[in-house]
Amino acid sequence: MKQTVEPIRDKSQIKQVEEYLKNNSSRNRLLFVLGTNSGLRISDILSLNVSDVRHKTHIVIKEQKTGKFKKFPINDKLKKLIQEFIKDKEGDAPLFLS
Repeated sequence: MKQTVEPIRDKSQIKQVEEYLKNNSSRNRLLFVLGTNSGLRISDILSLNVSDVRHKTHIVIKEQKTGKFKKFPINDKLKKLIQEFIKDKEGDAPLFLS
C-alpha cells in the first residue's frame, strides 16, 4: 500500500501546530514557519547555513531535487524568528543541526 503525505490546508490547524511548537521547540518552530512561508522541501531547508539567512532580505537556493534556483523574500515574522534563533551561531554553521 502506497502512502502519501498531504499538506495542511486549514489555516487554523497551521496556527495550532505553530503555537504548539512555539511552546516546545524554537528549532522546530522555525523549520515549520520557514516551510510554510517558502514552500521549500525539507531537504532544501536542512541544507541552509546561518550565512544564507543572516542579514538577508531574501533566501536564494538551488533546489536539490530540480536543480532550479529559487529566491523568496524573508517576511518580517520569519526575519524575527531567524534573528532570535541564530543570535549565537557562527556564519558557516548549519542553520539546523539534525
